[in-house]
Amino acid sequence: MDRNWLQYLRDCALFKLDGLDDDQLRWAPTATANSIGQIVVHLGYAERLWFRAIFAGQPMDMEWRQEMFTVPDGWSVDDVAAFYRAECGLADAVMDAEASFDPPSRAEWRQTTLRWAVVHMIEETARHLGHIDITRELIDGKTGR
Repeated sequence: MDRNWLQYLRDCALFKLDGLDDDQLRWAPTATANSIGQIVVHLGYAERLWFRAIFAGQPMDMEWRQEMFTVPDGWSVDDVAAFYRAECGLADAVMDAEASFDPPSRAEWRQTTLRWAVVHMIEETARHLGHIDITRELIDGKTGR
């Protein structure tokens, strides 16, 4: 299955982390905005939610949903990137096990298809990358990708 757009957007999120220090990782442009770190953590949890919990129906304690926009105390840029890479890798393993985008989700609480989950993650990641782009430019002027 071709997931090139999703992977491209994932790589963009990681690119935007490159060169940040720990304070910049947590800096938000307004009191109600999310920092780059919060957004990338959220994207990692979104991968977990849509591919593992909803599509694959993997049993898991869902308490982590309360922390979907939280960078844990003590986490560095490397920790955020590692978390995101790990969640994307686990999501990829779920998708790699399927022959097509058409199977229905296995979770009883949210009926959808793998195709819907992939398209949603493309949309979710792209939308949040817009926020990341603006925040990164405000931090240090870095633009691109």
